Amino acid sequence: MARTSERLTAALSERLANTTDRAIRTVVRHRGPAIAAAGDALRAEHPGVDPARLVHIAFARRSWHLAGTGAASAIPAVVPGPGTLAEISAALGDVALLTAAQVELILTGAHLFGRPLTDREARLLDVLFVLGMDVGSVRLRRGGDVEAMGTRYRSDELRGAGADALSAGVSGRLALQVTGRLARRRAHIILGREIPLLGIGLAAGYNLRSTRGLGRETVRFFRHIT
Repeated sequence: MARTSERLTAALSERLANTTDRAIRTVVRHRGPAIAAAGDALRAEHPGVDPARLVHIAFARRSWHLAGTGAASAIPAVVPGPGTLAEISAALGDVALLTAAQVELILTGAHLFGRPLTDREARLLDVLFVLGMDVGSVRLRRGGDVEAMGTRYRSDELRGAGADALSAGVSGRLALQVTGRLARRRAHIILGREIPLLGIGLAAGYNLRSTRGLGRETVRFFRHIT
C-alpha cells in the first residue's frame, strides 16, 4: 500500500511540476500590465500606505477567494468512486488556479516595491526566489544577498541588466528545483483531499494558509533586496 501511494505521489508530482512551471511563465509573460494596473488601484485605494502593508492587503483579500475555490473543487470527493475521479481533475485545476493567482500576487509585490513588470526575465527570477523561500530552496543572507542552489547572489545582481543576465543563467535550473518541491507538497495535499468532507476543509485551509504564508515571504524578499 505504501509503495503504491509513493508511486501515485511521484506521478502526480511530475504532472504538477510541469503545470506549475507553465503557469509561472504564462503569468510573467502575459499578465504584467493587468497586474500593474491592479497594484496602482490598490495604492490609490490606500494612499500613503507603505508597500509592505499593501502587499499584505492584496494577499489577504485573494486568500479568502482561493480558499473558496479550493473548498468548491473538493466537493466531488463526497461521492465515492466517480466522485473521486472528478475530484482529482478538479484538484489539478484548482492547483493551476492557485499557482497563477499566487504568482500574480508576487508580481503585485514586485510592482509595489518599484520593480518594473516589463522586465520579464528579472521578474521571473523574483517569482522563483520567493517560491523558493517558501519551499526551503532559497535563503536570505546578510547584506541583501540571496542564496540559491549553493550560490550567493548580491543585491546589485538582482536589479536591471544584472538580474536579466542572472535569470538567463539560473532560472531554468532553479525552476526545476522549486517547482519539483512545490509539486510534491501539493501532491500530498491533493491525495489528502480525497477524504470525504474532511477534504473540503483541507483544500480550503491549504489555499488560505499557503497564500498568506507566501505573502509574508514576498514582503521579506522585496524588503531584503531593496
